[in-house]
Amino acid sequence: MRRAYNLGQWEIAKQHAKLLLTKPNEMKLSRSVYIRSCWHLNSFEEVVNLNAKWNNGFEELAERSRYKLAQIEGNMGVFDSKIQRLHGKPPRPYRTKCQWNKSDMVSNFFQEGSRVWMAHPNGWSYWDMPVAYSLENTHPDLLRLVAEILLKPWKASAIEPFEATRPLGKNPSLAFSAGTDSTAASLVMPGHTILGYHRRDFKSPIDHRNADRLIDHLNCQRENKVVDIASNHEFIRTYYGLKVGFSTDFASGVHLILLADHYDIGALAFGTPLDNTWLAKGRRFREFSETQYFQYWSKRFHSAGIELYFPIAGISEAGAMKICEKASITEFMNSCLRGNGLQGCGKCWKCFHKNGPLGRDFDFNSKEIQIFINKTPLPTATHALWALQCMDLADQAPHLGHLLDIDFSWWTSYYPPAKEILPARWKEETWNRIIQYLEPMAEPYLLHEINHYNE
Repeated sequence: MRRAYNLGQWEIAKQHAKLLLTKPNEMKLSRSVYIRSCWHLNSFEEVVNLNAKWNNGFEELAERSRYKLAQIEGNMGVFDSKIQRLHGKPPRPYRTKCQWNKSDMVSNFFQEGSRVWMAHPNGWSYWDMPVAYSLENTHPDLLRLVAEILLKPWKASAIEPFEATRPLGKNPSLAFSAGTDSTAASLVMPGHTILGYHRRDFKSPIDHRNADRLIDHLNCQRENKVVDIASNHEFIRTYYGLKVGFSTDFASGVHLILLADHYDIGALAFGTPLDNTWLAKGRRFREFSETQYFQYWSKRFHSAGIELYFPIAGISEAGAMKICEKASITEFMNSCLRGNGLQGCGKCWKCFHKNGPLGRDFDFNSKEIQIFINKTPLPTATHALWALQCMDLADQAPHLGHLLDIDFSWWTSYYPPAKEILPARWKEETWNRIIQYLEPMAEPYLLHEINHYNE
């Protein structure tokens, strides 16, 4: 029972637990395994009923299940306990009369001291900006772009026409997470690139100490310091039945869009690797430059005077690691979001596929890693398969044997066609840096054959 549960084999764990439910010495554990397996199997109504039957001994799980059932029924006004606590005392501007205006996105932004606020349908988001920052001197198209990125999934009215009068700024910038991919991106971008770190300005499981260690190192090495902006905009999606996080892929860079006139920014880069560009969800090849996603957002950013910049679009997560190793920066860098500033937790998925290949310790049998490694489809599939091969762990995942028949040694090389989507102003400089770190993939490209799940 324990083994099946820890491996994420919920149905099997549930069957074993059922046999022990009436045995006094096993009742407590078997009930826990049984009801939690029901939760993982999305049997939310059964969780609620079992909790009532078992004297409300699993009330938190039942509450989360009631929340899930409300979502399924389309009732987005019901929130789980964690979200209720977040919503309980949300930060409010002094100018509380400033409410959401669905017909004019620019009017939703206002400034109080160095804090910039944006009204949205359920409250306010804020960013703590540099002291000299002026919202008044920020082009309205930048504000429209921020509103669209943060609200587009839920509010069609957030998509407004742009004036398209803002000229392209002079400086490139990077939405910098201080992880492996964004660090690699910073190493192949021009030296005057502005790195902008988004800091969650609220209590959460994310620990910023690993990021802070790298940022402190970079601030001692670079002429331009990392711009560190605190914000709470990751709350927005919690009003729509989702966990705290980014509204869209580009939400990690909205602070740099707001700062575009302040720093004369003309390009915004993201450390999006090959795993999510020419591969869809890391498991199926696609022609990224022709996707509606790339075409749409490239035009929207350009209309606001910013070029969309994917410096490592042709480089996998494994290639990004190799760049960081060759640049001798891995000593200060750790992608684990739960680390203590010196090392990773050793138990999370990032510690497996980001830290493990760098020679760092991790527990392959940890609950989280086993849950991910047993998922179908496998998350970050191609990279995870490469990681299993390079760490000689293929025999620890026999269920993936049919996917591990391929030799993934090419996964650390760069994909030459990716050069064509780089902004013209920085194309050659970026590419010259890339080829100093990595070798090109050989033709015919094995990447084109990737489709692990026949999708």
